[in-house]
Amino acid sequence: MYAALNQNKKLINAIESNFEDKYFCVKCSRPVILIQNDNSAFFRHENVCNNEENERDIHKKGKELIVDALKILGYQDVVLEHYLKTIKQRPDIMINQKTVIEYQCAKINADKLMGRVDSYHALGIPNIWILGGEYLSVQLYKAHMKFISYHKNWGFYLIMLDSEQEQINLFYGIKLFGPFNKIQYKKKTFLIENIHELFKFEAELSSDSKNKINQYQLDKIRKLKSKKVDSLKMRFFNQHDETVEDFLKDKKFGAIKPIYQNHQWKIMCGENKEYLKQPFLGTKKEDN
Repeated sequence: MYAALNQNKKLINAIESNFEDKYFCVKCSRPVILIQNDNSAFFRHENVCNNEENERDIHKKGKELIVDALKILGYQDVVLEHYLKTIKQRPDIMINQKTVIEYQCAKINADKLMGRVDSYHALGIPNIWILGGEYLSVQLYKAHMKFISYHKNWGFYLIMLDSEQEQINLFYGIKLFGPFNKIQYKKKTFLIENIHELFKFEAELSSDSKNKINQYQLDKIRKLKSKKVDSLKMRFFNQHDETVEDFLKDKKFGAIKPIYQNHQWKIMCGENKEYLKQPFLGTKKEDN
């Protein structure tokens, strides 16, 4: 289905939706899930795997697997759900009373995530977030981008734990590519019992190539209509006496850091850079 009701019972088109809100079927009022890819967006009904009871089981097993992994790595002082009175939070796992690990299975919006991360930072507590449950996926989507971190051996990365398969998936070398910020990355899988290999892993981060914008992409830009897009196109034409589409023709687009909200073609045409909310990338604006 290509439209659903939001929490305010307003009909929302799938292409105008986001992964943070909840949506419901117009006909039966049951919860539906937003599915997006590069070419389309639609809703589908939730199934048994998405109910709260199942999520609790996944979360519990995931925490147990993380504790097992920490013990394999030699950590002894590992506590589950230790209450931090100062910030009124109960992290999933605390190591040596100074490092937090959160196994995030339920959807959380960027503002709430940022608030929780800032609370840990206010106490000087490093915090590591591992994704599972509703965030578990074989590929990355925009909803994952707020969890991205940076490591010199992995580039921009994030980690998912598949508690059923008992394995960790490392998504690394994450970047945005092309005029519409297509998410590119590499993935490597590690079994929990081989957790040491994760921290020994040094990725070969490939150099960026550039591809010329194609006719399909130009046509897509030409058909885009909104107040913001129309304003950008008009402003560009008034300044350069040339349409955006003519300017972009034959332009080459490579990779950019995975930190931008607005598409690369808009930035190339003079739109101010808008940044994604990413609490784990505190210095992202300083080194562009």
